[in-house]
Order: sequence, then C-alpha cells, then structure tokens
Amino acid sequence: MKAYVLAAGFATRMYPLTRDVAKPLLVVGGSPILSHILGRIERVPDLSEVVVVGNHRFAEALKDWGSTLSCPVPVRILDDGANEVEERLGALGDLDFALKQVPNGEEDLLVVAGDNLLDFELSPYYRAFQDEGSPLLITRRVELDGGPSPYNEVELDEKGCVRFFQEKPPDPSSPLSAMAVYFLTAESSSLLQDYLGAGGNPDAPGHFIAWLVSQRRVVARPLSGRWFDIGSLESLQDARDSYSS
Repeated sequence: MKAYVLAAGFATRMYPLTRDVAKPLLVVGGSPILSHILGRIERVPDLSEVVVVGNHRFAEALKDWGSTLSCPVPVRILDDGANEVEERLGALGDLDFALKQVPNGEEDLLVVAGDNLLDFELSPYYRAFQDEGSPLLITRRVELDGGPSPYNEVELDEKGCVRFFQEKPPDPSSPLSAMAVYFLTAESSSLLQDYLGAGGNPDAPGHFIAWLVSQRRVVARPLSGRWFDIGSLESLQDARDSYSS
C-alpha cells in the first residue's frame, strides 16, 4: 500500500496564521500535525511509501520537515507548483498530480487530508479494508441542525455498505459523515482519471467518493478514537487544549 497525504491547501480561513506557515506544519502537542499523521500511517501493515503533496509556497518548509524524519518507509515530498490560492489544483487535482508523479501500480492507496489530526490506530481499518476488498470510509456522527452541512453526508445499508454519499448537503438527514481518510483499491487511481476526465469537480475528495459510490461497492466503519479536523482557529485551539491536558 502507498499512502498519499494531501497537504497543498492554503488554509485561507485561518489567515493570517497560515499565510506564512503551512497548516499541516502547525504544532499541536509539541509536533507538527503532519508528524502526528505520519506516526499513524507508518504503522499500517504492508506500507511501502508515503507521498506528501504540498504547494510551492511551502515546499521548502515541507522538505525541511521531511529531512528530520525517522520513518521505516520512504517519505517523498512533492511540489504541485501553486504559489497562490488562485493557482491551486484542488485536493483531487493534487491527488491526480501525485499519482502521476508516483504511480501506485498494483498497490492499494491510503489517502489522508493533511489537516486531519489522527489520534487512533489505522491498522484495524486496514484489516477491515483487506477483508472487504472494497474502498473503505471511516465515519463519525455529527449534529444535524436542519440547515446546510459543512460536512459530507453518508447513508449506510444494513450491511455497512454506503448507499448514498453527498458532499456538503443542503439538508442532510443522516448524522453520519466520512473523515478525509480513505482506503482505496489499486484501481481507484484509474477511476480518478475517469472521474476527472469526465469533468468531475477537482476540489474536495468527497466529490470523487460520491461518484465512486455510484460505480463500486464502498463500505464504512465507525471512528474509534480521537480525531480533530483542523479547519479553523477554534478547532486548532481545541486540539492544542486537548493535547496539553
């Protein structure tokens, strides 16, 4: 399995803090968010390589971070060339870029957003993914307030298969939402090219997952452990408070 970490966003909602510091390099509990992510990824069985894709503005900082690592598998840092927000490729565009630079071949994929602070083991989900032989999502429960959701929406059937997935629904009815941690089968790299080639939205990974659900069997397992989506100054402070305690 190859892991692809998407760390090329510009985090404009957290300016001015992230104007000169990449959000995945913000420190929580004494370590950059990326280090927390890598610490979980590197323990996944059968892992062969980790590919981190960042933007050009923070490429050197990411390479400096990479030079300090002691990891049992190679960690490759890619620069997608974007120096300003207007030049960004989008998360799926970055994944496509990374797959073209470092193809997965016959290996399965683990795709993780670089602002996911993971505080749980990924190995049980990998084993479930292997047992199922299908793409696997990790879901959590969110509060429904009757309005548009800033998250995606997941509906499952009685066997734990995803029967419906929608990115940022206007009026969700299911309290389940998938984290940006995806276990994908090897063929998903070619399916992503099909999706983008047909004009699919290159931004949030959830757009591709919604399309994938219509093409392939996708399963889900519930989150077991702590997780922080670092999308705002408030969520960053919550994570820092939690780790300090």
